Amino acid sequence: MKIVLVLAGGALGALARYGVTTLSTKTYGSVFPVGTLCVNLVGCFLIGVVFGLGELRGISPQFRLFFMTGFLGALTTFSTYSLETINNANNGMTNLALANIAVNNIGGLALVKVGLLLARIV
Repeated sequence: MKIVLVLAGGALGALARYGVTTLSTKTYGSVFPVGTLCVNLVGCFLIGVVFGLGELRGISPQFRLFFMTGFLGALTTFSTYSLETINNANNGMTNLALANIAVNNIGGLALVKVGLLLARIV
């Protein structure tokens, strides 16, 4: 049953990531990886909320497997973020590479914190 929960969450997370990156590329182009940034920041926020709610109110291990491991695991991506950053640097767009590092890391940490704080309010 655990594998099915991770698989189902992962399938939905992968579809969501594909949708976000496809839409963002059509909307903003492909120079700066807006889609990867969006899924990583949203994923950081959501994991903060869910973890925070779990600490305060308890969340079933099944939901954690489905949502945190499956959905958020497939939605967010460190490998694509890393590749896009290196590609920007290798293509002479060092400023974009550095901006990508800063926004993903600072934004990600900040949104996990915001998610945890929001979980306390809800």
